[in-house]
Amino acid sequence: MPEEPVTFDELEQLLLRPEDAVTTVHRVKVSLYGAKPPVWRRLEIPSAMPLSLVHAALQVAFDWHGYHLHAFETVCGEFGSPDQDDDWAERQDETTATLAQVAGAERAKAVYSYDFGDDWRHDIVVEKIVPAEPGVAYPRCAGGRRDAPPEDCGGIWVFNEQFADFGDLFNVGELNERLAGLATVLIPARVES
Repeated sequence: MPEEPVTFDELEQLLLRPEDAVTTVHRVKVSLYGAKPPVWRRLEIPSAMPLSLVHAALQVAFDWHGYHLHAFETVCGEFGSPDQDDDWAERQDETTATLAQVAGAERAKAVYSYDFGDDWRHDIVVEKIVPAEPGVAYPRCAGGRRDAPPEDCGGIWVFNEQFADFGDLFNVGELNERLAGLATVLIPARVES
């Protein structure tokens, strides 16, 4: 669960884009809440990436297909797609906030919810904020465990009951190939003269 809500003054400071966010990367662990055995991904995401693209990266990382509503619960409030209004919650536009703005420090937490019917909740924890490596394209996956549940399988309870023996078929290399369409190099590789 995200930390306690922030005051308006704190929110204003959080939403100021840190200058170094353009060249830093958030190393986050994203865990599917309630999965037994655990399903998780360790992702390296550009700090300045808007939440709309973080959503796209998470869809790829968990092999979801974007058929359902989603939301980010953060200390700065709830964010989602302005095209996906469910009339239940007031959400801010996810294109206006970056990962650095809503989870700007190590150990910061957020929740990514996908498919409000199946209620897939993903706990996002910032493990480290590091300088981007020259010539490396982000986002990228640095590790993970188990394949994610199939789309529309009925929620975490059904997944744990029917897919517990699914095995650990997760492959970092394959996920990075799928993430390549979202990837960008933050710092060009050094050219040797």
